[in-house]
Amino acid sequence: MARHRIVLAIDYGTTYTGLAWMNTQLPDEINVFHRWPGGGRGTEPGTARSTTQGTVQNTASGKTLIDKVPSVYSYSKASGPGEYKQWGYSISDNTSVVQWTKLELEPRTTLRELEVLRDLVKGLDLLKELRANKDAARMNDVPRYLPKDSGDVVRDYLGKVAREWYLYMRAQRHVTETIPIDIVLTHPASWSYEAKNKTFRAVMGAFLPSMFPTFRNVSLTSEPEACALNIVHDMLKKDRHPLIRGECFVLCDAGGGTVDLVSYRADSIKPLRLTMIGGPSGGKCGATFVDRAFLEWLQPKLANKELVLKDSYTSGHFVLTKSGRILLERFERHKNVFSGSENCDISLLRDTIVREGQQDGIVNDMITLTDAHLRTFFERSVMGTVSLISKQVTQVETLAADGGVPYEVTNIFLAGGLSMNPYLVKEVKKWANERGNIHVEQAEDCWTSVVKGAVLSGMGIGVAATAAVDSCPRHYGICISPIHAKRTDMDRSEQLVWLVRKGDLILPDEPIVSRFDLEGNFTSKHLISGKSMRIVFVASAIDNPPSTLAELPRESLRAFLVQEL
Repeated sequence: MARHRIVLAIDYGTTYTGLAWMNTQLPDEINVFHRWPGGGRGTEPGTARSTTQGTVQNTASGKTLIDKVPSVYSYSKASGPGEYKQWGYSISDNTSVVQWTKLELEPRTTLRELEVLRDLVKGLDLLKELRANKDAARMNDVPRYLPKDSGDVVRDYLGKVAREWYLYMRAQRHVTETIPIDIVLTHPASWSYEAKNKTFRAVMGAFLPSMFPTFRNVSLTSEPEACALNIVHDMLKKDRHPLIRGECFVLCDAGGGTVDLVSYRADSIKPLRLTMIGGPSGGKCGATFVDRAFLEWLQPKLANKELVLKDSYTSGHFVLTKSGRILLERFERHKNVFSGSENCDISLLRDTIVREGQQDGIVNDMITLTDAHLRTFFERSVMGTVSLISKQVTQVETLAADGGVPYEVTNIFLAGGLSMNPYLVKEVKKWANERGNIHVEQAEDCWTSVVKGAVLSGMGIGVAATAAVDSCPRHYGICISPIHAKRTDMDRSEQLVWLVRKGDLILPDEPIVSRFDLEGNFTSKHLISGKSMRIVFVASAIDNPPSTLAELPRESLRAFLVQEL
């Protein structure tokens, strides 16, 4: 009999986050957490409303049941009547929010670095204001997100998620203090080590031992793999599926930030046994890029409304203003149901001033978006998704099974929030019809398939259980003898360069690789005098290591001479 434990899955998404768990004593029951603070604002007890998050049910007691929570966080002071937690649904109206942070976890490309540099120049106005206003810090007016990187924001947000689940489990009298808890963390298919590491560190900083003393292991699974597992598992439970043993299918998880794909061959239907064919793939073309296109199109038309906070350029975060939040919410009502041929009207905010020469399509504070406008906003997401599907199918069908017969893809399953959009579904089906003999089907549970599949993966249902990852036990770095250091900050002491940090993610069977270009001055005088250039490898387990070798406590130091030149 399996050892008693709880498998908790966390699907941290670009736009929404989901949480689900299973107790090994109840192996057929996946629990999706749905009591998110503030999720029921604006609804009456005993009613239900349909949203992009699925169905929101309000119980007779007024409690709201909703499957996911927005991945947004506000560092602003709460304003207005009522109590606000300043994350998820519970954010006061007059505050700015940090959102789409997940997309900032990946290392920046050269082009992205140039864009950030350009935006930093815009943010210099904030620094001037802070210098001029010496009371800003005392009055708590300095934006709190400025010193934080993307990993810090994710940790702060997930800390609120963890606390909410803990309070719920305690209220339900689940004994989390004695039952081991294993966490399964999802990630996009194309996620780099750096992004996985930041997310892992954020989870470790959010699920604290003080609340979760039995928190034991963390494992990772890709979002499309988890999604595919849940969709097929759900189809088999309902005895309704188009799968034939030996055939292949592609799962497309079209989410808020990324679109991820994976391909499987059905080796056995009952019991379920799948084999991945080829590798997972993905790209940044999720639903948020539709929103970005709309905001970038609208902003130049508005003379007195700032949609994205100018201060955010200084920190590198994407921070929406109150005006941006309201207009984006009004746009999303039309975005979610757009099928490719409709126009729509969006009301602008009161006292909006439209710039001279930008009045076309605006009458009585209503702006008309034509079907051509909307298709342009969708272009990156829809065409990008179709292109990724085409490449994934081609990848599978260029491979050969035993006996040399090529694999054939006969089914494409669509999941994720973006897959609920009629325009995307129509374009994917159009592509599949032109290709021939490929059936396209939307998953019944587009919204929570990933987080449920992660639970199944952690439990080893349908596939081998995901392997636990490790946390690096110490910091590792190097230093160079100061007399030869080319950098001016190394002139007086042996400067340490930490390449691997304590707590960094260690993946199963994969080494941590860190590269650092090191230059040193070694002249002919040094050579004649018999001097050598010393490079030392250093390891330390203290929590906050110093920047120089002299400051490092000897009792915590492990130093090895790497090279003498």
